[in-house]
Amino acid sequence: MKLLTFFRNKVALLSGSALFYVGNALAELPSIEQPTSGGGSGTYAMMKGYIRDGLILGGLIIAAVAFIVVANAAISCFHHVRQGKATWTEFGTFVIIGVILLVVVIWLVTKSSDII
Repeated sequence: MKLLTFFRNKVALLSGSALFYVGNALAELPSIEQPTSGGGSGTYAMMKGYIRDGLILGGLIIAAVAFIVVANAAISCFHHVRQGKATWTEFGTFVIIGVILLVVVIWLVTKSSDII
C-alpha cells in the first residue's frame, strides 16, 4: 500500500511538473550589450564594466543633487532679499560660492570617472 501511494505521488508530481515545462523558444534573442567602459572578454570583465558604469552614474546623480541643493538655497536667499531680511551682496556672494561649489563637484566627478 505504501508503495502504491509512493508511485501515485511521483506520477502526480511528474505530471504536474510536465504542465510547467517550457521547451526552447528558439527565438533570435539579441546579444547582451557590452558596458560603455569596455566589456572585455568574459563575465567577470563585463561585470566590472557594469559596476564602473554604475559608479559613474552615481557620481552624476551626486552632481545633479548638488545642483538642486545650490539652486534651492539661492532661491531661498533671493526670497529673503525680497523680504528685506538679507542684502543683495549676501545673495551675490551666495550665488558665486554656489557656482564655485558646483564647478568643484563636477570637476571631482570627472576626475573620479577617469580614476575608476
